[in-house]
Amino acid sequence: MRTRTEGRVAARYRWDRLKVSFWFTSAIMALAAVLLAWFMYWLDGRIPNEALQSSRFVLAGTANEMRSVLLSFAGTVLATAGVVFTLLTLPLSTVAAQYGSRLLRLFLGDRTAQIVLGMFVATFVYCMAAALSIPPAAVERQAPQLTATVGLYLMLATFATLILLVQHVSTMLQAPNIAAAAGADLLEVVRAEIAQDGTHNADGMSGLESLLGAEDIPQAKAEPEGYSVRVIDTGYIQYIDPAAILALAREKNLVVRLLHQPGHFVRAGAVVTRVWPAGQVDKQIAKLIRRAYQIGNVRTPTQDIEYAVNQLTEMAVRAMSPAINDPFTAITCLDHIGAGLVEFIRRGEKGSHYYDRDGRLRLVLEPVTFAALLSAAFDMLRHASCDNPSVLLHMLEVIDVIGQETQAPEARRQLLCHVSLILTESQAGALIEQDRQLIAQRGAALSIKLETTPSIALEQ
Repeated sequence: MRTRTEGRVAARYRWDRLKVSFWFTSAIMALAAVLLAWFMYWLDGRIPNEALQSSRFVLAGTANEMRSVLLSFAGTVLATAGVVFTLLTLPLSTVAAQYGSRLLRLFLGDRTAQIVLGMFVATFVYCMAAALSIPPAAVERQAPQLTATVGLYLMLATFATLILLVQHVSTMLQAPNIAAAAGADLLEVVRAEIAQDGTHNADGMSGLESLLGAEDIPQAKAEPEGYSVRVIDTGYIQYIDPAAILALAREKNLVVRLLHQPGHFVRAGAVVTRVWPAGQVDKQIAKLIRRAYQIGNVRTPTQDIEYAVNQLTEMAVRAMSPAINDPFTAITCLDHIGAGLVEFIRRGEKGSHYYDRDGRLRLVLEPVTFAALLSAAFDMLRHASCDNPSVLLHMLEVIDVIGQETQAPEARRQLLCHVSLILTESQAGALIEQDRQLIAQRGAALSIKLETTPSIALEQ
């Protein structure tokens, strides 16, 4: 039984870090600005100034005047950049205070904000690079008029992006847009993590045989614990690179079991991996396995689907706090949570057993389950919304939408469990009797639907 190895999640993790940094886009645009300045100066040397004298859209003057103009452009852009930094830091504090610090990465990864900041950096760098490229008039009499003109147009474009930033910030801070960005994060990680069909245990195996594979049983029985690989750092597992571990296990003829998922908190010295047979594992192999783990202070949505759900849940829970009391934001978050869970259901849970090209079991891991995602989505929000019938009713609607996408008995049982919890929560909350009855009616109807749909599908 074979599976194709997944893409290297280390590259996905680094790309995710670059996407949520302001400096990356600015650095790329600054480099492009330097190349543009050199190209324009080269082009100026091949077009005589006399050919441009009649144009109203090209600056004219001596080399010293063009240098002064470019330096004045750079100073103007640098002075205006303070306004840009103010416009960028204000939303960060607002998002952190109202929606939670975890959602800051959504704003940091906003393309419009990155491009506007990059335009200011690039224009400043262009003007400085162009001004420094101009030699004194005594060395070269022809003034680089096109180079200075492009600097002028870049400055005008940069000021235009400032207006765009003001407009964008006013829309980006709206709760539906932030929820949509968090929902896009959830869909992205689900699609990236469950891009292929998972593998399953071979028929006829159980217990230790199911875990290790038939050909590995002799060594496993002699050493049931295997070799323990421990982490050195303390923090959250930000990603695990299964492709690297699978390649190492195939090369060294090992069977590896990962004991933790991305998003788990581990202490220094905690056992994160078991390897069989233990006699073939040395410190170098343990070090290579340890390198496949990225430990950090914060969780990231690179592989952590539950964390992507938590982003929306935190936003919804904060919206239902007494200080804010915004059920519409909670309902919007529930819609995006439902969309992410529907995508998860359609793709199926990630496989736990991975084999090499010869059909030998090499890697066993614990993938995130549908039950864990449901708990992350509904548990805290259900408690926070016990006094709001609109949110509780919408939770039932989202469960109904998810239930229509699955016929798996276990998944529907988990959905039924959350319907029961919502009904219990409505009885404990400070709701009027009419609201309790309405929730009870909707919940009872949904329970019947979740219980009966599979049998109807089988009859058809």
